Amino acid sequence: MSLAKADFYFGALLSRLVKSGFAPAIIEEGEKRRIYSLANDFGDYTVYAKYASKPHGDRAETKRWDFWFSPDELLSFQDGKRVEEYIFAFVCGLEELKDSEIAFLTYEDIRKCIGVDYLTPNRRVSVKLEKGSWSFTVYGTGLDGQENPIKITRNLEKRLKQISTIEVNESKYVQLGD
Repeated sequence: MSLAKADFYFGALLSRLVKSGFAPAIIEEGEKRRIYSLANDFGDYTVYAKYASKPHGDRAETKRWDFWFSPDELLSFQDGKRVEEYIFAFVCGLEELKDSEIAFLTYEDIRKCIGVDYLTPNRRVSVKLEKGSWSFTVYGTGLDGQENPIKITRNLEKRLKQISTIEVNESKYVQLGD
């Protein structure tokens, strides 16, 4: 059995999730994205995972990974699921794999980044890392990277704890385009 490049990136993600107390199961397998079901003491979640094998313009001081979403992907987030239970995992790879990073975002973070009124059907989330920074700068087609970016901690355990303890309001359903 031969391994695909995606197996290395998604395997690293699964390893970190298990080490952080989650019990993952694969819902959908693909080359560019995978969807996992997670459970821990705080609840059940759906992880939508994507990877970029290397940053754009790999400079020593700043690295940026872009993650694209098609209209079908955007619609799939709302396919009968409560979007508040989604966690988005972006595996930010480096060519040598060593020192690659994982950024976790909530659905609300994604919604801000991709925008709801943007004219193009394909949307982008960018994850930027400045050398020596404790956090990622996250933005996209709907959120300017200079004026209003989202800051997300690079500490995986801290970020997973933040996300997994978010209180989910039973009656709140968010639609793209609201």
